[in-house]
Amino acid sequence: MLFWVLLIWRIANSLITKTYFQADEFWQALEPAHRMAFGYGSLTWEWEEGLRSYAFPFIFEMVYYCAIYIKNMAQWSGLDVDLNKLEYSLVIYLPKIVMALIAATGEYFTCHLVKKLYQISYEKSESTNGRKQQVNILKIAAVLTMTNFFNGFFITRTFINSFEMTLTAISLYYWNWNGIDMDKFSFQVALFLAIFTCLQRPSNGIIWIVLGCSLLWNLYQNKKYNSGIRLLGYVMRNLVLALILNCTIDYYFYQELVFPIFKFVKFNFTTPLSQFYGVAPWHFHIFQSVPILLGYNILAFFYGMVMLQSKRSPFYKISPLQTVKLSIVINLIIYSCLPHKEFRFIYPLQPLFAVISTLGFLKLSEFIPKVLCYAVPLVTVILFAIVDYYHESGSISVVKYLHNIPEIKSLGFIMPCHSTPGQSYLHRQDISDLWAISCKPPLNLLEDENASLKLATYMDESDYLYDDIPSFFNKYFADFRADGSVISTEFDRKWPEYLVTFEHLEDNFLKNYFKTNQLYQEEERFFNSLSHWDSRRAGDIIIYKKTTLS
Repeated sequence: MLFWVLLIWRIANSLITKTYFQADEFWQALEPAHRMAFGYGSLTWEWEEGLRSYAFPFIFEMVYYCAIYIKNMAQWSGLDVDLNKLEYSLVIYLPKIVMALIAATGEYFTCHLVKKLYQISYEKSESTNGRKQQVNILKIAAVLTMTNFFNGFFITRTFINSFEMTLTAISLYYWNWNGIDMDKFSFQVALFLAIFTCLQRPSNGIIWIVLGCSLLWNLYQNKKYNSGIRLLGYVMRNLVLALILNCTIDYYFYQELVFPIFKFVKFNFTTPLSQFYGVAPWHFHIFQSVPILLGYNILAFFYGMVMLQSKRSPFYKISPLQTVKLSIVINLIIYSCLPHKEFRFIYPLQPLFAVISTLGFLKLSEFIPKVLCYAVPLVTVILFAIVDYYHESGSISVVKYLHNIPEIKSLGFIMPCHSTPGQSYLHRQDISDLWAISCKPPLNLLEDENASLKLATYMDESDYLYDDIPSFFNKYFADFRADGSVISTEFDRKWPEYLVTFEHLEDNFLKNYFKTNQLYQEEERFFNSLSHWDSRRAGDIIIYKKTTLS
């Protein structure tokens, strides 16, 4: 019953989400899958350089094949439907449904992980009261995860971090918490999924290093040396199996044997190039990421981290609850040492956050007024529903609008790179000249000893645009004289038939420029945001149409 409630909830969540958060939602998941399924679309530099594993996008490639199959079946059966509209609707909405399924699965196992650790740490009784308390803890966990603001905003979006969180939740649930069930198949599932998840995002390994060391230490302290040796053997066996599966999927995409994990580690951990995407202070995750991921659960979480203690048993030298706390602390310390930080990077810790928050809430619930227990989750749901539907909706709406224009000869996006989805939402291959402003990092510095110094002065195309807007247009585009002739420029990039930009660029340059030369007129305008942390993306998104096609 719980799973179906979660699934219906997340399907509704995914369908109401019509906004943009970050580029990776589309460009690291849907775009490569769309290219493989439909044969057209652009890839970011990570895919060109073999930095990403294809396992997560592969799911959506299968989804797109389902869309193609349904369209073909509708055509074969002679249904009176617009086949192109049918295919486009499937391309947009099937990934949402699949992502809702992934999200609900992650939350289902998170709730049962909370219940399992509660039973291990506190509840030993099989009495009626004991069973009732177990049901209560499951309900509390479900409500807390369903009404968590960041979950509502993030979990159904096609980020690999949501997929990573789900695999982590399943692995944690099946993990060997008691040191006894070493040979059970469920523990093999936990090991396999944990290793497979690390192959997608190596940073996930921090969780499993802590849990593995804790388990080995407990086995050692209890003189279960044979169990420890078997554990290492199981890890090696599942590592081989996970590598075979992952390499097979990656070979299918790259058409050669590649190991993205090594390039991922090199770019993000052994070179300073990850700083190209921004540097945050050391306390970012502690004072921003953790509060945002926890939402109104934050008080229960801090109470749980400080006050909760589990009952001792002969086996546990490090109890499961202590292991959870230790894993959270060590992960936050290590992530805080990395210069490039984003909220979603610590999202795989959400199941562990849920354990501490739920148990903390259970202890505090008798002191919390009941009206708050209902009012706060309700307000939170309303807030994330508004943000999902409203804030940065223009980035999605504009691409859908462009899909429906009958004929487009050329189309350009002059805005910070990847500010909209690509072909996963545009879904048309008839545009002969389609381009956008780029922001490729300086990969030539990967082996450079002075990479840090050179990175500080490196400018991509997007930087040049906003550093000096008039100079950029004069340099990068062919302009028109009064007599209609074209001024030769250094680059062979022409003014397109349709031009898409943010209101910021219109106010700072394009409005007066187009007013003078009458080159473009406004075609359509879409609300995007009332305010934005990036001023370049503030305001509406505007489509301009060329007045003359020279």
